Formats: sequence, structure tokens, C-alpha cells
Amino acid sequence: MPQFKTLMPIRTKGSGAPLFCVHGQPLRMAQQMSKGRPIYGLSHVYNSDFNDETPESIEELAATYLSEMRLVQPVGPYYMCGFSAGALIAFEIARQLLAVGERIGNLTLVEPTFYDLSVVGESKLTILKERSDSYISFLIDLLKRLPKSLRARSYNFGRGLVVKAYFILGRPLPENLRWLGYLKSLGPAMRRYSYKPIKCGAVLLYGDMSEETRGQWHALWNDLLTKGAQVEVFPDVKNHKEFMVEPALGRTVALIERMGD
Repeated sequence: MPQFKTLMPIRTKGSGAPLFCVHGQPLRMAQQMSKGRPIYGLSHVYNSDFNDETPESIEELAATYLSEMRLVQPVGPYYMCGFSAGALIAFEIARQLLAVGERIGNLTLVEPTFYDLSVVGESKLTILKERSDSYISFLIDLLKRLPKSLRARSYNFGRGLVVKAYFILGRPLPENLRWLGYLKSLGPAMRRYSYKPIKCGAVLLYGDMSEETRGQWHALWNDLLTKGAQVEVFPDVKNHKEFMVEPALGRTVALIERMGD
């Protein structure tokens, strides 16, 4: 087995087509998935020096991931699942594979990072207001959520400052800060990335949203995925991270497995 910098072999044996998980929780997914399916994780966070080696563009990062994928699986069809920023990168990996004539077996994108939100969507406040019985109940719900929201923002802001301090000092991040540091280091590249249409289909998974917003996302992704986009909404998922824990994680794995080989 070759030495990898960004790819983590989780299950290397099996008769099914390998599943490549870009970010997210591939270890947890492997526990839920059929034992006959190989599964690999992809992320620069597996490398302790990721901050120095994170490419400046998503295209370059996707090419790095793809080079290690092809050490495991030289030819397609390829099966991928990406979460959040990883879904954005999985999309670019698919674009690069298609550009050289390879095939995509299945592409599952879980709440892909998409910076140009002016084209679609609604604010959390709008959703909350629409679901409240009255203006008073809306204010009560808002006040109930405010302390938790402020704590979370303060906590994340503080952690962000600590990560910046580690970066400035040139010291390796401790394990509990590596993921946050990775996303901060990758942020500029993600903001520069522009989705371009590809000849591929995909399944898009989103948390709770209105039917109108679902329709907007579906129209947007149908323009980008010329073979069709299937948008699935998990109404019980209220927070982005809930996709990586039960019960949403198990449902995501079941959906991927229904796509077959």
C-alpha cells in the first residue's frame, strides 16, 4: 500500500466499488455501510502540516485528492460523497475526471459550500417567522435561541483567534483545532471557486427548508449538473453538523447504498 498524504484507507477489501468520502465522517459512515464495500476518506486534515501545504485553489486541491484516488482506483466509474466544503471539492474532482473521459458512478453532495447565496435561499429568521403562530411567538422563539447562538458565536470566535495565533507562530495545531484550522486555511480558495456545468448527475442532501427554497436549489443544480440533480431534504436536520451524526448519517448511508454499484 502506497504512503498517502491526503487519503485515509478505512476499508480496503471488498467486492463493491470503492466509495471516496471527501471530508465529513468517513469512519462513522464505514460503520454503517455494507461490509463488502471499500471506503476511503480524503482530507488535508489527515496531514499534520496541512496549513503549509494546502493548495491555493480548489482546482489544485481536487487534483491532489484525485491523484491519490487513482492510486487506489486507476479507472472509473468513481463513487464519491462530499460534505460541506468537501462537497464543493468533490464536485471539482468529478469535473476533472469527466474532462479526461472518466465516468462517475454516483456523486452525493451533502449541503455543498456555495458562497453566492444571492441566487437562492432564505434566512433562518425568515423560516422561524413563517413557522411562528404570531409576531409575539416569533419574538419568544427568537429570544429562546439567542443565548445559545451568542455562546456558539463567542466560542467559535475564540477558537478562531487561537488558530490564528498558532498559524502566526508557525506551530502545529493540536488535534482539537485541526479541523477548524484547515477550514480557515482553505477559506480563501473556496471563496474564489466558481461552479461550472458538468455532464453528470448528483444527489444533493439538505437540511430543513421550505418547498420554495428546495425548488430554487433544484433549479440551480439542474443547470450545473446537466444529467440531472436530485434534491433530498431531511426536515429533522436543523443544523449543518447533524448530517454527520445519527439519525441523518444512517439515512445518508442508506441513500448512497440504494444507488447501487
